[in-house]
Amino acid sequence: MKLSRAIPAGLVDAALASLATFVLSLYAIATWEGDSPQVLGMYFLYMSAFLMASAVPNQLLFVPAERMTLNVEQAARVHFFGRIAKLGIPAGAAAAVLLLLATLVGASKPEISFLEDQLPFLLTAAVATVFSPLQNHARRLLHLAGRSWAAANVSLVQAATAAVALVVLVAAEVAAQWIPIGSLAVANVVSVATAAVLARRAGRHVADAELDAVAATRNAMTYRKLMPTGRWLVATGVISLGNNFVVESAVASLASLEALALAGAAKTVAQPILVLSNGLRSVLGPPSMEAARDRDRAAAHRVRRTFTKLTVVAVAAYIAVAGFDWVGNPLARLIDGAYAVPFLVALSIVANGFNGAAFPGRLELIGASREKQLFGADLRANIAQLVFAVGIAAAAGSNAAAGSFARPVAFAALGVGRILLYARQLDVHYEDPPDDETEAGTIPQAPDVIPPSV
Repeated sequence: MKLSRAIPAGLVDAALASLATFVLSLYAIATWEGDSPQVLGMYFLYMSAFLMASAVPNQLLFVPAERMTLNVEQAARVHFFGRIAKLGIPAGAAAAVLLLLATLVGASKPEISFLEDQLPFLLTAAVATVFSPLQNHARRLLHLAGRSWAAANVSLVQAATAAVALVVLVAAEVAAQWIPIGSLAVANVVSVATAAVLARRAGRHVADAELDAVAATRNAMTYRKLMPTGRWLVATGVISLGNNFVVESAVASLASLEALALAGAAKTVAQPILVLSNGLRSVLGPPSMEAARDRDRAAAHRVRRTFTKLTVVAVAAYIAVAGFDWVGNPLARLIDGAYAVPFLVALSIVANGFNGAAFPGRLELIGASREKQLFGADLRANIAQLVFAVGIAAAAGSNAAAGSFARPVAFAALGVGRILLYARQLDVHYEDPPDDETEAGTIPQAPDVIPPSV
């Protein structure tokens, strides 16, 4: 599929994939913002924990396996879904246990009931942890196979199922704490099944000549082969998402849950920028990885420049529409709490733009087999994020409005740090010849197979 067709499909896919979370967060904000801001803050805390746990199967197995699929012809990549799923589901279940441990941090809040408030969040997030990374992988695999509109259909099923689940659970008068993350978990299960059907149908059209290459690569997809690369990626992902969890915990502890609720509402409004970035990453990611693997700096720069230009335009346009409370902003009526603190939404949008613009550098480092260097860069950037968050939250004290700035300022620092630190490592990659350390994380490739551009 040409990029001119794939980019719109990637954007639609990312928009639909995020629509479910966006709508469910709107429900959570509308339900708890006024009467129970502590419960709303706890909801955002559990969502952060869920994302952190989801990083384990995603980075440990799915991303390294996806890179291995570049060894075969584009259309044949759909044949790997079943193999990768068998490896990833046990890892997702183990990550759910990690979620149980991580969220015990919130159990000590005296104003929050564990059985009524936290337990529903905990159980529904555990189910989502198993299926959400698998669903994300399935969509990325369809993009890799040139089936970007099929990936968009998977996200459409997810959004529709989440909406139906939300309506049914509300109509059944189920306790609100079960509804937002529970609806997301149900939607992920249904959309994973949809992806499996679409992948199987697409696999019927693959030429028999490609099946030998598929079999050779599929046999190489083992825990032993994937984990040398995955261990650095999962460390990077867990540090990043785990640090977001720590940052939000610090805001809740040093400032207040009300400050976290304000920041979470602004984060929800700003989310479309990361949606755009994820859509671009789905389509432009494979060319970025291939260019870095081949040490083609010019090709990598072209992809990065396209990514950055589109991100800058989107940030500027979205700030004009949704950055402030004005008569032409429809979100100001839906999520009025996000605009209770001036400039909080605009700053959250800018912070998301910085982190979105860092995606190409990350993908190039993965394609270059520099996962260890990626980990080091992300570690330093996350330390900067935590320092900013703790400093602002501590200075704000009980002032919820001031404390709410801790999250977006710290997130912006993370994005800027990533861009600069990734660029430094990529300079080394493109200027230096390969060495043993650089190639240590390279995944074995199927012989005599040249992956085409996406």
